[in-house]
Amino acid sequence: MAKIQIRNEVMFKTPKRVGLLADVTEALNGAGVNILSIGAYDKGGNGEFLMITDNNRLAFEALDKLDGEKDLQSVIVAEVSNRPGELAAISRVLADNDINVGQVFATSAGDADTVTIVLTAECEIDVLQLLEHL
Repeated sequence: MAKIQIRNEVMFKTPKRVGLLADVTEALNGAGVNILSIGAYDKGGNGEFLMITDNNRLAFEALDKLDGEKDLQSVIVAEVSNRPGELAAISRVLADNDINVGQVFATSAGDADTVTIVLTAECEIDVLQLLEHL
């Protein structure tokens, strides 16, 4: 049975430079923030970070020390069985219900029993209700 929840993801954007990943992760570590998931991208001269943390308030305070823009975004976090077809099943349910996915990323430790999928969609409550029955 899938575990589905709505979480807030910290978004941080700042000009790219060597050492930015180290600075962001050290700032969060120094504030005692655990990063539960992270995606970091080089986009148009900026470093963009998408992070689910165990304490968004402390994460925001830690990121205040770095020059950049911060925001929160609602995301759906689905912990599903680590087997072929899980993301396909989720994608099909959303498509069949006319729900557009804005972004998605997933991770597993390879031989782990579960995979964590993080996605954005227009109406998180609808997504949550649809995916609870998978």
